[in-house]
Amino acid sequence: MSVTVVTTLHEDGYKLYGQRNLGTWSSMFPSDWSILYYSEKHNATLPERVKVLDFDQVCPEWQQFYNTVKTQYSQEGTIDEKRKNWYKKALRWSFKMYTVLHAMKNCGSKYLIWIDADVWASKPPGNKWIEGCLKNTSLAAQLEFIKAGGHIETGILIFDLEHPDTEKIYDWIHQGYVQYKILEEEKPWDGIWMAKLLKKNTVSWNNLTMVTKKDLAVAFSNERLSWLVHGVGKKKFRQTELNVRSGRTDKNELI
Repeated sequence: MSVTVVTTLHEDGYKLYGQRNLGTWSSMFPSDWSILYYSEKHNATLPERVKVLDFDQVCPEWQQFYNTVKTQYSQEGTIDEKRKNWYKKALRWSFKMYTVLHAMKNCGSKYLIWIDADVWASKPPGNKWIEGCLKNTSLAAQLEFIKAGGHIETGILIFDLEHPDTEKIYDWIHQGYVQYKILEEEKPWDGIWMAKLLKKNTVSWNNLTMVTKKDLAVAFSNERLSWLVHGVGKKKFRQTELNVRSGRTDKNELI
């Protein structure tokens, strides 16, 4: 069984939690799983089994996305903090989607798993964990309901790259980020964009859990995901200089 796990992070997040968390991946993930870390403009020192890729080098199309966002942002003139945060969020989650697009076409594995870098592994996964999550579908993910409507908790996404529906998922993410459709959304969240596809019922996917608003503080509540712990939300940025919207220090802000 060939498996590739991917994530990406900027230097601020890497220093705060990424390096530590990926150390648990190295020790807890099965030895035959490949781990790829897409580094955003920094040198990463990680366990030997973690392969480090230069995000800018392998995802050059992201730069055009960034330029498009910057142009749109500058054309707005004076904007309030809420609108500024809209742009910060659009950029923050774009790195994830460009990483997934690259890995879907280049990792060479049957299974691809995206995991946020603010997730740590408390123990190894159980037997046939991936198959149990996917249940012969193209994608396993968590659906939750927030004020804005349906939302996929994209802290973990599990793909069967050999499933025929995977190409539809790739095309949808490509539309959102390489064709900039996400910038037409009221909320430019990757999770809302993914939920829009899955609600069309055009791809087979397994909903790992149904999370209600009162449970949002507990990520990965599904029993199959309990071996992973998600440092979700703003708490991890408390008593730091990092912006809670972008996860960056002021000097490293993109806009």
